[in-house]
Amino acid sequence: MSRTSNSLRNIKTSLFLKLAALLINFVTRRIFIDTLSVAYLGLNGTFSNILSLLSLAELGVGSAITFSLYKPLAENDNELTLSILALYKKLYTIIGIVVLIIGVSLTPFLPYLIKDLPDLPNIELIYILFVLNSAISYFFVYKQSLINADQKQYIIVKYNYISSMACALLQCVFLYLTHDFIVYLCLAIGCGIVNNALLASKADRLYPFITSKDVKPLPASTKSEITRNVSAMMAHKLGAVVVNGTDNLLIAYFVGAISVGLYSNYLMITFGLTSAYAMIFNSITASVGNLNVSESKEHTMTVFKRISFFVQWLSGFSAISIFVLSNHFISSVWLKSGYTLDLSIVLVIALNFYVTLMRRGVLTFREAMGLYWYDRHKPIAESLINLAASIILAKSYGILGVLLGTFISTVTTCLWIEPCVLYKYGFASSVRPYFKGYLLNTAVTLIAGYATWRICGLLPSEGLPAFLAKAAICAVLPNLAFLLVYMKRPELKHYFMLFKGIVCKKKNI
Repeated sequence: MSRTSNSLRNIKTSLFLKLAALLINFVTRRIFIDTLSVAYLGLNGTFSNILSLLSLAELGVGSAITFSLYKPLAENDNELTLSILALYKKLYTIIGIVVLIIGVSLTPFLPYLIKDLPDLPNIELIYILFVLNSAISYFFVYKQSLINADQKQYIIVKYNYISSMACALLQCVFLYLTHDFIVYLCLAIGCGIVNNALLASKADRLYPFITSKDVKPLPASTKSEITRNVSAMMAHKLGAVVVNGTDNLLIAYFVGAISVGLYSNYLMITFGLTSAYAMIFNSITASVGNLNVSESKEHTMTVFKRISFFVQWLSGFSAISIFVLSNHFISSVWLKSGYTLDLSIVLVIALNFYVTLMRRGVLTFREAMGLYWYDRHKPIAESLINLAASIILAKSYGILGVLLGTFISTVTTCLWIEPCVLYKYGFASSVRPYFKGYLLNTAVTLIAGYATWRICGLLPSEGLPAFLAKAAICAVLPNLAFLLVYMKRPELKHYFMLFKGIVCKKKNI
């Protein structure tokens, strides 16, 4: 199967299953709130963030080793592939044990990490179950890297989301019957173990050679390359964990766990979109890695420009929709009034979503081309700026201040360093055209977003019909603006031709 066919199959499978899983998760969240309380919702968000900080122990091992698998898989070097997987298994077993030990050891300090810790029964046991759910996953996951590197991520997606949907349905039933959060968490642990075991079994069937016990030592050159990439990814992992994993903790510390619960409703919306979009880019990462090995820099850059164009359009449209629709969706369609945040906070949530999603094209190519080393110092600066700005602003502005700190750290580091590294070391070309495109897209997004917000503001702020009308405006107006601005771009013509080819193929024309 060709790279393009695999990528399209990955994307179609990912999006279909993600949509189904997202709908079920929204239903589960509603049942969660109705059967338990917003205090449990805040606890769920806070403990999840503590565990995301503990994932720092992973140190970027997964990304670095997946990159090292591209070449032996392309060359059918089963011996080297088996040696790399053995190293992966050993490292992830150690990581799982470290996460378990550190996570459990933090239990006595929970009252110091969370302001106004809710007076709920079995909080320590609940936290330990979160730790177990996180730690156990490391013991089973290493074989999935082989499926991923072999451009068959649709298999992982299918297993993960079918498991997620089955788990969510079971959790809904047991929450309704028992109103017990501990049962809810135990189901998540059990479903996770079963899913990872099934994926490991699938990998054994796809690649029978990985069951061999005759594992050769890694060549010195491969070990050196992996060590270099892991050391570079350590810094990137640190930055990602600090920036993405501390917002809820800072909100819990400065504002309280209840506010974390309210913010987590917006996180669920943005995470649903982010994970759906991430599956698109994860599905093509292996293809880009293969492309980088087999094609010229000129052709690789052409592909990047097409993907970057898609990212820019998607980022603008999505950010506008989040800003205009989130509060109405939460208060009238999904949950109920009293679970929304101030519009200024929603605006910053949308801005953070925009600048984060705009990085996806660059990060996809950086990962596929193995350029971790060249911007290894960037995450440290990003982390320091994020913590300093968030803490300072949180004292005066609460949730808004924490989120502004995240925005400031991204704009002052990632926004310009990552594309500069990609263009210099990946394409050996000037980065100016990229920044011109970024500024143009941001201007179009701001103008189209303001117009969309003003028009939608003329409609009622409550009720499903009004929400559907606003959604229709968001679907038409921003996309029309992008179409008018970009109609002469070669990238847009490429996607029109691609779409035309797919339609003609289905109609056998």
